[in-house]
Amino acid sequence: MSVRYEGRLALDHVDFTLYKGQSVLVIGPSGSGKSTLAMVVAGLIPDSVEALVTGRVERAPELEASGRIGYIFQDPESQFCQLTAGQEIAFGLENQSVPREEMDGCIRDALSRAHLAVAPDAYNLTLSGGMKQKLAIASALAQNPDVLIFDEPTANLDPQGTAEVFHEIRRLHGSGRTLMVIEHKFLAFMDLLPQVILIGREGTIRAQGPTREVIAREWPWMVQEGMVPPWWTDAHGAWGQPHTLQALAQARRSSKEPDGRDQETLFAARQLRYAYGKRKASREVLHGLDFEIHAGEKVVIVGPNGSGKSTLLALLAGLTKPSGGELDRPQPTEMMPVPVVLGFQNPEHQFVYERVVDELADGYVEDETPPQVGALLQQFGLDGYERHSPFALSQGQKRRLAVAVMLKDDHLAYVLDEPTFGQDARTQEAIVNQLETLHQQGRTVIITTHDMELVARYASRVFVLMEGKIVFDGAPADLFANPALMRQAHLVPELVGEEPVPSETAVDPQTRGWSRFAQVQESQKQSWLGRLNPSVKLIATILAMGIAMFAANIPEAVALAIFPVLLMWWGAQLTLGQIAKRMAPFVIFFVLYTWTLTAYSRVGPHTPVFYFLWYRLSWTGLDNGLILAFRMLASVAFGVLFVSTTDLTDLIVSLSQNLRVPPRFSYGSLAGIRVFPLFEDEWRKIRQARQLRGKAGRYRLTRIVTYALPLLSQAIRMGERVSVAMEARGFRGVVADNPQARTYYRRIPLGWQDGLYVVLVCAVNLAIVIGGH
Repeated sequence: MSVRYEGRLALDHVDFTLYKGQSVLVIGPSGSGKSTLAMVVAGLIPDSVEALVTGRVERAPELEASGRIGYIFQDPESQFCQLTAGQEIAFGLENQSVPREEMDGCIRDALSRAHLAVAPDAYNLTLSGGMKQKLAIASALAQNPDVLIFDEPTANLDPQGTAEVFHEIRRLHGSGRTLMVIEHKFLAFMDLLPQVILIGREGTIRAQGPTREVIAREWPWMVQEGMVPPWWTDAHGAWGQPHTLQALAQARRSSKEPDGRDQETLFAARQLRYAYGKRKASREVLHGLDFEIHAGEKVVIVGPNGSGKSTLLALLAGLTKPSGGELDRPQPTEMMPVPVVLGFQNPEHQFVYERVVDELADGYVEDETPPQVGALLQQFGLDGYERHSPFALSQGQKRRLAVAVMLKDDHLAYVLDEPTFGQDARTQEAIVNQLETLHQQGRTVIITTHDMELVARYASRVFVLMEGKIVFDGAPADLFANPALMRQAHLVPELVGEEPVPSETAVDPQTRGWSRFAQVQESQKQSWLGRLNPSVKLIATILAMGIAMFAANIPEAVALAIFPVLLMWWGAQLTLGQIAKRMAPFVIFFVLYTWTLTAYSRVGPHTPVFYFLWYRLSWTGLDNGLILAFRMLASVAFGVLFVSTTDLTDLIVSLSQNLRVPPRFSYGSLAGIRVFPLFEDEWRKIRQARQLRGKAGRYRLTRIVTYALPLLSQAIRMGERVSVAMEARGFRGVVADNPQARTYYRRIPLGWQDGLYVVLVCAVNLAIVIGGH
């Protein structure tokens, strides 16, 4: 079998068999086609991901059923199509027609097995990157698949979270489940997963067989290809254990390497605080930090997922402002307009151009690749990809490109968020060497990482961040000599052989900036209108909007506008202040609309008019303006009433459950809507990345035009990924087309109150219109 994407060969003449009950480890250099092989096994290529497959691919008949192959992708954000953790897990169960009464137990069990300590009603957007990956694992485990594919599931996890995932893989292997595991940290699985497939950079299988035997035989080649560092003498060593890391860090301290603390202070924080959100809804993530960072220091920031590391980097780079306290940082000058540069956690945020060569050249390259760009392509393993789109690269290649783009220019300080994440040893070494070169030139380097070996080998100083506070600031050797703190901060190395202590992290579902677009207040949910069927409310709203268009005079239009306002106050339990706040933008717009008609309406020759400045005012225009304005206000008010009392997920489920709308349309819409709250964050990060590269644009209008295309491209790519993830969880065929072929976690009942509401709305609106004629 061979697989070719447009423009490149991903797998070449691969012969591979996965037997029932077998656990297989898939390893290889970054970009060698490991994920492509996994997607072929899962049936996602070519059904969901466009690619040309030649040769023969066969699967057991039982694997064709919905959800029989579970897939955990690299990027957790692109796997979600629901709004809360419970709904996310239930989505796969619905595709398998699991009875509703069994789902709550399945959801709790899946969260427990994935060591994710959140409530089922926690919003997905409130979770940290590592917690999202655990939710993706829980969603796959809940379906109880015959085959489970893990595509680098620990890429975003801290060492403690990695240990928890490794332990779950060990348990699944012991239960006889068929597993395929793609993992850069493969040494942890040498004695666990009995079979290995080693793929070369050209997409061919170099070796397959017993794991330890193959790895021992191919070890020199793996070192040469950069899969393992050259200082790892063999696969039997104890590298990466606490005592080894402490010895390395101690040796580096004994070498009396200058740490830069005698240089000028670049960053100084005094009681630095930062909070997401505003006022009562705010949540403080950094609490009173005090530190100084000097020129020439190499500072590594570590800590559990969600502890505030990325937030601190954004503050140091000047991309966000503190909520409290003070932060002194280098200021732009004419010679150096960007003194501090930030490498984002998501590399796609940094891309400005549509080709790799243009990204590295920071401008359009016509035919011949400049020598400096060619050197960077080779140094970061991107030669041959210069004409490819940055967004079409693998996750590891995107990371390498983003780091290369950031490091090629001169700055006072380089701030990088997980620069070695998802990289093989060769590329990690290239990145570390580049950072070391910057240090030798007197530059300050600040990075976050979950890689304790990188801390031991590179850092001159370590910050341990926990729950928004710096609990350790010192030398790496001192950190490794404190095992209690390392365990408390989830910095223990990944162990497969022993069960880790589950993380205690919990999340408040009402915080971390969840969009008001999808959030309905509890008082409105529990109101009389909030408890009605969403589909019926939608029908009543559409009918009311239609009837409002027949208002023929001002009293009718005013009465039609007052009626939904009364329903907001009485039926939805909104206060007068809340009603005014929600209606104010529309009222302002319609006041201006009325003024426009009053001042510019065409009137007959005998109609009285009044001249004011250059305006020609008429009572006819005012009358027409008020009628049209109150008509539209009546329609808008019913829309506001509907949005204020309707849970978005309930509406989507009700469309399929009650109105028999095909799930492909309704659930697909929900998956798209789920992305909306991300756009504000995506826009901000695109603006920040372009600002750091001097491409922000001087004027607001040009920014809108410039940012719209990458934002649209990002939305399209995210939509494609979510679509593939939904199909991987069984959302295809009859389950996606027939609303009666699936079960529903949320039951949306129909009752007599729903019919009464439709009758009430239509009767009152018709009575107003008919009575006014």
